[in-house]
Amino acid sequence: MIAPYLAVTLQTTVRHVTTRDEVEQNLTHICSMIDLVTHICSLELPVRLITLGEGAIQGFVDEILDMDQAEYADKMAAVIPGPETDVLAEKARQKGCFILGQLKTKQEKYPDRFFNTVFLIDPDGGVIWQHQKNIVLHVEHSTTPHDVYDEWIADHGDTLEAFFPVAKTEIGNIAGTIGVEGAYPESYRAFAMNGAEIFYRGSLPEPWVSREIFETQNRARAMDNTAYMMATNTGTLIMPGPPGTPPTQIEGALGGRSAIIDYKGQVLATNQIMGDCYVAAEINIEALRHYRETARFQNWIPYLKTEIFSKLYEQPLWPKNQPAMQHADADRVFNNNIETLIKRGTYTKSKIR
Repeated sequence: MIAPYLAVTLQTTVRHVTTRDEVEQNLTHICSMIDLVTHICSLELPVRLITLGEGAIQGFVDEILDMDQAEYADKMAAVIPGPETDVLAEKARQKGCFILGQLKTKQEKYPDRFFNTVFLIDPDGGVIWQHQKNIVLHVEHSTTPHDVYDEWIADHGDTLEAFFPVAKTEIGNIAGTIGVEGAYPESYRAFAMNGAEIFYRGSLPEPWVSREIFETQNRARAMDNTAYMMATNTGTLIMPGPPGTPPTQIEGALGGRSAIIDYKGQVLATNQIMGDCYVAAEINIEALRHYRETARFQNWIPYLKTEIFSKLYEQPLWPKNQPAMQHADADRVFNNNIETLIKRGTYTKSKIR
């Protein structure tokens, strides 16, 4: 039996960094916050899971500066395990908890490319799970498994586990992704069909947080799949100013409003603070499992008629096996896809010009 415990979303200030060595300042800040939240929150229940937002360690320099993939892979991309995860692994051992974070990482098999990776560290300090983000916005430069599809399935197989892996742990089954991939219900349904009980969704920036898109999507992903959701955003962004000037601190750039949502889609805890803060709530995996086994409403997966949905994606859209892209390259593919959707009758062409 898994006893109830506390999970914490750690919302941190992000310092813009331009070299791999500079991430130490963000990691030091994260570790100080972990010390604080484990001390305070463990007064109630043991803290067994801590999640970090996207960009909390490395920031978003590749997107902001439109960096070439090869340049970012050389200057900034991490290797897992590596110095960045080693710091968090030591903290996981100290606190006896799981730590889930995000890094842009490189793999030897794919030179001059990097992936946007979610990872999970266990209380022994081992990296026990990784997920490489499958869908990216046109301004993101990271490679996805779909971009190297043929090589990916040759190495990992053509299964749910290959693209939507789940960590089966002593505190429940954990999986998730980051940013715009959270806008796709299919991604979280895939995690759920592969056994996930606790979802993670990393950051979304403004203005899509204050418009409640972040919360709406996250609650929907939780209630659609009868799973907890750790919705972990980042907060303040600190950007360096011109030489001789102080840095620019943008309090609301990354949205904040982190939350923990239960398996019925109810917000258990949230925070309206834009900067450094945390959100903590009780996770009861045994209650979730009992609900999944017994509830006849708001427990939707048992009702699936899979055959009628199988035709949805028979026609491919975004092409697989793509080269590394800059903003303009991804824009061309996007525009071609819009024309394809209009020709298929999925979209109807606007008369606005």
